[in-house]
Amino acid sequence: MTNRPNLVLAVVAGLVVALAVIAGLLTATREPPELDPATPEGTVQLFVLAVIDGEDEEVVGYLDPALGCRTPLPEVYRPSRISMAVAESTTTGETARVVLDVTEQAGGFLDSSTHREVFDLRADGDGWILTGHPWPIFSCK
Repeated sequence: MTNRPNLVLAVVAGLVVALAVIAGLLTATREPPELDPATPEGTVQLFVLAVIDGEDEEVVGYLDPALGCRTPLPEVYRPSRISMAVAESTTTGETARVVLDVTEQAGGFLDSSTHREVFDLRADGDGWILTGHPWPIFSCK
């Protein structure tokens, strides 16, 4: 009788491992979402990705020229890996505010931190530009 419970336990454990492998494969192979630079939400996410990738010219293109930012950007904080989600977005005429929930992964499985960042934007032609000093660029001077 002791063999039957062990067999059931082995089958259940095997199913759990198989489901975990399938979930990992699906997560790793999914396509990133298309981000639209003509929307405040897309502009903010493209800006953050450009900062992380070290694309200073692209970053400066998303910023209000009144901020005086030029390439190369001075000592900008660039997290190595993040995940982000739009928590809130409001548009009023020519201005918008986008709130992002950002999770930074430092390396280990449990080594992450989550914070909320607020981005203010204004309409500029067919797109949007960031005003103020948005995370993670707090100053260009």
